Amino acid sequence: MGGKKSKVDPTEFIRDCPNGRLDKKKFLQLYERCFPEGNAKNYCKYAFDAFDQNDDGTIDFTEFLFSIAITSGGDLDTRLTAAFDLYDISNDEQVDQKELVKMITALYQLHGKAIDGTHDNPKTRAAEILAALDINNDRKLSKHEFIAGCKNDPYIRAILAPDA
Repeated sequence: MGGKKSKVDPTEFIRDCPNGRLDKKKFLQLYERCFPEGNAKNYCKYAFDAFDQNDDGTIDFTEFLFSIAITSGGDLDTRLTAAFDLYDISNDEQVDQKELVKMITALYQLHGKAIDGTHDNPKTRAAEILAALDINNDRKLSKHEFIAGCKNDPYIRAILAPDA
């Protein structure tokens, strides 16, 4: 979410959600305040679905704290697993090139990163990452390939899981 320490503050949840539930609109507003330099809309679309563990259309305080804990603390495997789950938009336990492009784009937008040139293009970046990490050449990343690749390549980890 944002560096070693999360930019998202649990006290904002309590203040903004006295009923103990955060809907998509409030989730987006929270991230827009925490990342004013970027555009949080796409990231929040994917993150909300990943963090809403019971699929009830809201994030309760426990789910919210869990999302902060796994993205800004804990061991490397836990944070990389959380990153993989965020990238796995289709929930099929694999991340394909389209999912990589969507999430890389969303992360660039969240952090207000300009896409200048071919090297920073999310499609190019996704193709490079897939080529480097896809051990069995099925054009998808399994959780194992994603975690092992991020552990072995600090550059790729900085792109895919900047907080890990």
